[in-house]
Amino acid sequence: VDAGGFKNLFPMFMGKKSLMPKPSKYCDAGNISVLRKFATLNKKANNGKRQSKKMKQVVAANKEWFQILEAHSIQLLYGLTRHLDSASAHDAKARLLSKFVENDCEKCDRMIEFCLKYDIKMRKAEYKYYKSDEAEEAEADGVDIDLAALSAKLEGGGDLFHRISVVIAFAAKGSKRCHEYILEQLRTQNSGIGVIKT
Repeated sequence: VDAGGFKNLFPMFMGKKSLMPKPSKYCDAGNISVLRKFATLNKKANNGKRQSKKMKQVVAANKEWFQILEAHSIQLLYGLTRHLDSASAHDAKARLLSKFVENDCEKCDRMIEFCLKYDIKMRKAEYKYYKSDEAEEAEADGVDIDLAALSAKLEGGGDLFHRISVVIAFAAKGSKRCHEYILEQLRTQNSGIGVIKT
């Protein structure tokens, strides 16, 4: 916190690609020339040209890069909320809480977006596991199917869901304004605090 990490963390968390670290130009995710071709191809969507195999590979790698940064930013925020307290140096806890309130609570909006996104992903992963042949085979082999489903749920987004829920709880507990704003945003999304309590 005292090293100025918020300047790097929150642009990643907010998904501001212009301020995020860029992948190396020597890997697929950072192949700028192919990404530019993809952008121009998308602008002229009806020109009949198809994406090459290399272009699809580069676009997928670039998308994965930003998903990994998103996941890391959630994990870093989770770590901060778990280890900062009132006695932390440089008023770190208060500084972190103030970040969630600034700019009309835009970071709270992003937290709610992530919470709902990963809630859906983990539920789909669990459902998919229960419907899979793998679940039937595991049950036939005597494996605890609920434990295997939990593993699929966590890998499918449950881990990030629980981490972002802890960050939301931290913001709601530490700031009355965040608490009210988060509850209001959950209501507008036809949801409630029960989503976070799970």
